Amino acid sequence: MKKRIAVIAAAVSAAFLLVLVGATLAFGGPGTQLINDDGVWVKPGSLDDGKDLRPPASITLDQAIARAQKAASGDLGQVDLEHYRSRLVYMVDVGNQEVRVDATNGEVVAISSRD
Repeated sequence: MKKRIAVIAAAVSAAFLLVLVGATLAFGGPGTQLINDDGVWVKPGSLDDGKDLRPPASITLDQAIARAQKAASGDLGQVDLEHYRSRLVYMVDVGNQEVRVDATNGEVVAISSRD
């Protein structure tokens, strides 16, 4: 009886592991086009915080990403729209850096290491 319970427990554990690995590969993780942002799988380059600040921005999200990727190298992460030193900026995660791009004129105003 104990052996049967152990076999059933092992089978349930293996099934759970297969479901977990399958979900990780289907929704994000290695080899996919999604990134984990605070426990949620999202497309790189998607606007995370600051959607409400978008109307005054003169440049598009795609333009900000292009400028940031010229200024830093690495994988594209999330993008936030925020106020920085009295400017409205796109804060673009590129590799291990945060690149701040002025949302009105496209100027790269700061590059710093990601925390």
